[in-house]
Amino acid sequence: MEGNTYDQVSYSHLPTAETHPDRLAVLARLRGLNPPPVDRARVLDLGANEGGCLIPMALSLPQSEFTGIDLAAAPVERGNRIIRELGLNNARLLRMNLLDVDESLGEFDYVIAHGLFAWTPEVVRDKVLAIAHANLSPNGIALVSYNTYPGGHVRQLLREMMLFHAAGATEPAVRIQQARAILSLMAQSNPEAKGIAKAIAQEAERTLLRRDSSIFHDYMSDAYQPAYFRDFIAHAARHGLAYVDDASVTDSRTVPLVPQVQESVRQIAAGDRILQEQYQDLLRVRQFRCSLLCHAEARPQPDWVSAQAAGMFAASSLRETAPGTFVSKSGVTMETPHEGVIEFLRRCNQRWPEPLPVIAQEAEMALALFQTGLLELRSVPGAAKRAGDRPLASPLARYQARESHVVSTLLHTAVDIPHPAARQFLALLDGTRDRPALARESGCSLQQVDQELEIAAARGLLLA
Repeated sequence: MEGNTYDQVSYSHLPTAETHPDRLAVLARLRGLNPPPVDRARVLDLGANEGGCLIPMALSLPQSEFTGIDLAAAPVERGNRIIRELGLNNARLLRMNLLDVDESLGEFDYVIAHGLFAWTPEVVRDKVLAIAHANLSPNGIALVSYNTYPGGHVRQLLREMMLFHAAGATEPAVRIQQARAILSLMAQSNPEAKGIAKAIAQEAERTLLRRDSSIFHDYMSDAYQPAYFRDFIAHAARHGLAYVDDASVTDSRTVPLVPQVQESVRQIAAGDRILQEQYQDLLRVRQFRCSLLCHAEARPQPDWVSAQAAGMFAASSLRETAPGTFVSKSGVTMETPHEGVIEFLRRCNQRWPEPLPVIAQEAEMALALFQTGLLELRSVPGAAKRAGDRPLASPLARYQARESHVVSTLLHTAVDIPHPAARQFLALLDGTRDRPALARESGCSLQQVDQELEIAAARGLLLA
């Protein structure tokens, strides 16, 4: 096929909390580092596409500066149009070849390469890590996401099936259709399958739920090269970079291995942190990582320093299904008799999405809750607020709601708003209307308006 495939088939990167500079800063601080303040930072997004991650960051951190680069012309043009419409003066998208990046582009406090590394040729993968060193400020943090082995073998197998079945097709729509056809056959080929055949069939079934653009770019791209974690870290080390942590906290800290196996892994690794992480990847068949890197001279601590959580901000949105029993949105459940923990989580819940400052006496508790996914830790309070007298929704969410049912939040996530009436209500939240005016114009009662505002605030859609 001719031309850039991202010009041919649009692929919008949706924001994910793990890629926000604040998550990078929190984890760097927990490792004893001193990362630049995220509310006055310079951020570089490699392979930014149309700015699906970069623009929400720029909106939530108005005093920071954001630069995104991408080779595809159409996504960059779309993204810059959104930036202009929103009046953002702290964000820019540049159409340029990543291989042409040098020190003249500038120095950045946070460098992000998400959804890029495994889908590029070797020369580009090497350049990503070169940029992560050459363009990174002395205390800066880089994030590189990539598919990992051994789990990457599963996607590789499905990819080979799709490419084989679509070998004679050149048009993107036909290639996607052919890919879905072979996935469908694989998913239903043998209901009685066991072992690896069953695992592949289940993965095919999950893959069928993906968007067409994901099928086309994530599975049928010209290049796809997962890496073993240890090899990736060795590659980074050749560029003067050291491993800090992984952005997906629960994946890295709550390892689903039985205690005796974890103990065996610790004995095999004999204090080698990288080797221990690699064995854990092997035994859990891990597929994906978002690894944080810093300059090797920074020397991150081998484990979290709990005292560093003091002075951060804690935010949590949980359901308390019974006194002392809390359930997160992802299904993590905790039952505790400790009044201090119960009271702390209740206070967090009452303030959500706005956070509570973490005092020294609460640091260890907040860190334990963060590790299990029951709590967010932030280095800055964040932009998301509860509804004020004249509620104001994110201008990006209001813009997106005009064209799509999926909108970006101020928590750097994406939410689905399927009902047109809810999207129309969101459009009214431009800061000019009080609750009675919202009720009149939406045709809702004041009680319904309050309920809708509670929902919008809980989703992280309100600036005021």
